[in-house]
Order: sequence, then structure tokens, then C-alpha cells
Amino acid sequence: MKKYIYTLIFLCLSFSCDVLYEKNEGIVSAETYYNQASELEAATIPIYRKLINSYFRSGGTSAWGLAANDVTTSAALPEQVEFEIFRPSGSNSWIKEWWLNTYQAINAANNVIVNSGKVPESTEKNYALGQAYFGRAWSYFLLVRIHNRIPLITDISTHADIKRSAPEEVYKLIVDDLKKAEVMLPDNWTNYRANIGWTSGAAKSTLALVYLTMAGYPVNDVSKYALAAEKAKEVIDNSSKWGYKLLDNCADLWVWQPFNSETVLGMYYNNSNSDDNQSAPLCSAPSEYAGWDYYFAELNFYKKFPSGPRKDATFWTKFPIRNSDGTFTTKDYTELKQKHPYYKKYIEIKGYDWNNPYPYINWNSSRTNMLIRYAEVLLTYAEAKAMSSTPDASAYAAINQVRKRAGTPDLIAGLSQTAFRDSVIAERAWEFAGLEPSGTNWFDLVRTATVEKAAADRDPKEIPILVAPTKSSYFSPIPDSEILRNPNLKE
Repeated sequence: MKKYIYTLIFLCLSFSCDVLYEKNEGIVSAETYYNQASELEAATIPIYRKLINSYFRSGGTSAWGLAANDVTTSAALPEQVEFEIFRPSGSNSWIKEWWLNTYQAINAANNVIVNSGKVPESTEKNYALGQAYFGRAWSYFLLVRIHNRIPLITDISTHADIKRSAPEEVYKLIVDDLKKAEVMLPDNWTNYRANIGWTSGAAKSTLALVYLTMAGYPVNDVSKYALAAEKAKEVIDNSSKWGYKLLDNCADLWVWQPFNSETVLGMYYNNSNSDDNQSAPLCSAPSEYAGWDYYFAELNFYKKFPSGPRKDATFWTKFPIRNSDGTFTTKDYTELKQKHPYYKKYIEIKGYDWNNPYPYINWNSSRTNMLIRYAEVLLTYAEAKAMSSTPDASAYAAINQVRKRAGTPDLIAGLSQTAFRDSVIAERAWEFAGLEPSGTNWFDLVRTATVEKAAADRDPKEIPILVAPTKSSYFSPIPDSEILRNPNLKE
């Protein structure tokens, strides 16, 4: 019966195309359905499905991150190139896809929140609401960082004439939702939700990252640095509660496994689940392996990357190429079509053979994608602590944990506040290189208003940027199809 209910709710909520405009005619009536916590819990399933199965399912849905200086794309992929050269259009199909699916996730979360009033209070009800508040917060956090001014919807009514909201208003809702989620969600799941990772620790870590983002451009509320440091420190001081710790070796992060101790917020894929039809996001694979060349490393970023075990674990530079007689010849990345290094992250799946990668390059797998790692909590604390007061011993200890694992020396002592902050931003770029699905590097460039500086540091072999980026290039447009339906969404 539970399986049937989940499928019913998914069908009712997940296939509405125009979530800003159309009534949810197919939703099960709240008057007859939402009476107990199990029904509310069942209604959370579409939130996960829209974020997992649709939003993070391929390289194109992370296309906004191509504007960062750690990744580039093939010149043969025009819609990806639009982001690489800071010229995304409202007709770009990837923008339409992530916009649609993320608002459908928001719609599903609103459905749980709005219809929760009739359900008696219980721990199970709180768990369902915690998931809804977290899913809505994460969805809006994604959208506001990509588009800046967006429609803000908190109910399940039609919104044919809705206008864009200022980012400050969107962030206020995100913070409010995460504050609710951090007390409603459990520290750990012990039932079928054990592989989701939406816990109190994930909510607190996300809230710290939200505060850090609000301290930068475009909100520029520097008072949020102190709140980011406080919330990140809460996670660090209680890390054993959630089992968070850095792995000893960088390479272990990308060995196939359902989850590890560094995963704070993960999207878990189970391709053996035929009901969900789950497919993990596309990895960085060369066309020589029947890959799509969606993304690979920018040359200057690779050359400047500090040497050591982290660099070895991050980049794929030697490729066994199958000959016509079945033997293999190893080629350097400079001998491949794109002549760029690729990323090792998210390549491995169960049974993967690095000496014969051909059978494994696809997104039809059960890879886990980490949206927030414990390393990010440490670096969030280091930066926020330094910017809210001073780079004290605790800030140095946090960044040096990450540097030690990476095989680089401790950060030089006695740095100024600005120099320390810049060192943390650089550390984040190295640590989260290669379109880790949270889009860390692109979002860091935006919040620090350094997109122009990064874009100027490009190897001449990269795709040419015809018009240098400005702050007007920081955010993607709303899909043309949405504006045609509602001209109020036009800037």
C-alpha cells in the first residue's frame, strides 16, 4: 500500500508542467487524504524525485557552473558554450529544464506544508515537514543564486501574474525554512530514508553556507559572516553526532560507495530501483570513450593547481585507448580531441576498471553526488570566522585540516583578514573543482564579485570570450517561455 501511495502522489505532483500558472487539478484532495503523518510523509516523495531524477541527472543541468574558471566545455555544444562565454539565452533548454523541475520540487514542498494543518502533531509529522522545508529551502537557494530575482511561491494557488522578488526576500524564506528544518529533521535516519541525507546536520550546514552567501554579492550583508561562523562551528563541534569527518585520503572521496563520512548533503542514486528510474549525473568523460565532452578542466586552472595527492585524485590525464586489435595504448590528455585534462570525480561506479573504461562511461549508475561535504563546513567556518572577527587559531585549524589532507603545507600564519579570506576562497576552488553539483566555484566567484578577474585568466586555447563579463553577466535569464506566459517576469 505504501508503494502505491508514493506512486500516486508522484503522478499527481510531478507531471504538472506550468507550476506557476496551472492549478494542480490532479492532486489528491486534502479534505480526504491528508489525515495522518504517513500520508504527509508520502507526499514528500516528489520533492526528492524532482531534485534527484530530473535536476541533477546530467551535465547540462549544471551548465551554469561552466562560467567558472575550473571547467570548460566542447565548442560543439552550443547551449553549454552560452554559459562558458557568459551569454546564456532565455531559450536555452537547460535553463528551462532546471527552472521547471526545481519549481516542481518547490510546488511539491508547498503541498506538504500547506496541507499539514489537519495532521495531528507527532514526530513523524515533524519529519515530513522538515523534509519539505529543507527541500523548498535548497530549491530556492539554487534558483536565487542562479537567477537572483525570482518568483517566490509559498502556497499551491495559481500565480499567473506573479512578479519577481528581490533576493533579500527569497533569502529570508530560505533562512526561515532551514531554521525549521534543523529542529524538525532527525540527526540520522534509521528507516528507508537512511540513504537520503536530509538531516539536522545537513540543514545546519546548509544554513551556514546560506549565511556565507548572503554576506557577499549581491546581498552584501556582512553581518551574516558571524552567523555563518556560529552555525558552521555548531556542526564542527558536534560532528560526531552525525558522523562527519574528513576522509584520510582525497582519492577515497571518489571511490564508488553509497556514502562516506564526509557526505553532509548527498543525492543518492539507486539505479536498480525500477520505480524511480534513477540515473546518476553525467561524469566528465572524453568523446574517445563515447563520452559527451560536456565538461573538462580549464588549462590554466589545471596548471596552477597545487601538486600533491589532491591533484592526483582530481584530474584524469592518462587515457588507455583501445586499438583495433583489442590492445590498449595510453595517451596523454594533450593527444585527445579536446586536449584538456578531465576530472576523475564521479567516474567510478561499481566494478569500474580504469584500465578499460569503455563499458562504464554513462549516467546509468548508482553514483552518489555530494552537494555539501564536511570539507566545505570547515572552509565555511574558516572564512566566516576570519571575516566576522579575525583569522584566529580556530580559523587556521579549520583550513589546515583540509590542506593537510590535500598534501599542502599549513597556511602561513599571521595573514591579514583579506589575505586569509582570499586563501580560503582559493582552497575552496581546489577542493571543489570540477562541477561538484553544488556549483561551488561559480557561486564563490559571484558572491566575491571576482567573475571578471577569473575570466581574464584564460589560456588562449580556450573558447574565446567575445564580450568580457560584468555584473550583469552574473545571473542567468528566466526562460523565455515563462516570460511569454507572464510579462511581469521580464526585468
